[in-house]
Amino acid sequence: MAKKSTTEKAKKKAAGAAKSGVDTVRDIAGQAIRAAAVAAAGVALTRTAQALRGGARSAEAAAPKPESLPRPAAKRAKTGAKARKAAARPAKKKKAARRRSSR
Repeated sequence: MAKKSTTEKAKKKAAGAAKSGVDTVRDIAGQAIRAAAVAAAGVALTRTAQALRGGARSAEAAAPKPESLPRPAAKRAKTGAKARKAAARPAKKKKAARRRSSR
């Protein structure tokens, strides 16, 4: 009978050790999964930020510079015979002439 009780004790100790080992492994696996999720989120956020910065740079590069913009037509001075002729006409004739030339 002594053998039976010793064997039973050994089984119980082995089962207890296995249970605590399983709990430890489960905790470690959970921590590893959390760490992997945090790392993956960090990589995703970093890549997204880089892509957004790259898009902003390309948009800035595509935007026209202030010195390369065309000058407004109102600032250009009219010169020559056409300018003097246009200044001498009444307003209605000027509008009609503009309509004809824009077609």
